[in-house]
Amino acid sequence: MHDLHDDHGVSKLAPNTFVMNALLNCWSKCGDPNAGVRAEEIVLQCEKEYKNGNHEMRPNTRMYGLVLSCWSKSSSGDKAIRAKNILERMENASNTNENVLSNVHCYNAVINAAAFTEGTFDERTQAFHVATDTLNTLFQSKTIEPISSTFGTYLKVCGKLSLPNNLVQPHIGRTFEQCKTMGLVNDFVLTQVRFSTHPDQYNKLLGKHSNGKRINERVDVKEIPSSWKRNVVDRTHEDERGDWWKPGHN
Repeated sequence: MHDLHDDHGVSKLAPNTFVMNALLNCWSKCGDPNAGVRAEEIVLQCEKEYKNGNHEMRPNTRMYGLVLSCWSKSSSGDKAIRAKNILERMENASNTNENVLSNVHCYNAVINAAAFTEGTFDERTQAFHVATDTLNTLFQSKTIEPISSTFGTYLKVCGKLSLPNNLVQPHIGRTFEQCKTMGLVNDFVLTQVRFSTHPDQYNKLLGKHSNGKRINERVDVKEIPSSWKRNVVDRTHEDERGDWWKPGHN
């Protein structure tokens, strides 16, 4: 399209944000192992052209969200740090571009990329630290708050990366306690804390509400105090497959 526009004067085929997002949407669904790299190249090109005065290529929330989706689905061992870099670019862009507005799902996408990182011990350790830094940044934010799936996905990071207990266990305890304090414990959180921790810590975290159950026995959300789940919303309202990239959708 660039060639037709530049070399042959076909002005109606000039690329724009809509076209680039359609292309990014294809990359996010194609399963290509290089989708993250190619998607990142697209958003960098759009940033460059917009900076140079081409407002038809103005990045928006959806564009960055689709790039995050590509990295989250990537098989690359460094996908977590690459996703975090995109989130940081998105935050920077929001300072000067009103069409870019980050939300909790963008942060969740970075944490999810970390949870599904496969690779060397160093790569998995890096992914864990990326997830932890991302969660801490969210805790410090004055405009965006974590939701139940944020906590559940971070607990999945702790349990899925096969890292030493002395590294992950303190974070499991802190995260679950914060989730309880915010009243966001749901079934997903309960499942992930059960899968990520050892029996002693599990019983300590759940206390009497584990009812003496073994760690492989499910604690139903109906069995926990109402204060732990007072702010839980229906999972359909947290669905990350929806139009979460739209401005104002936090």
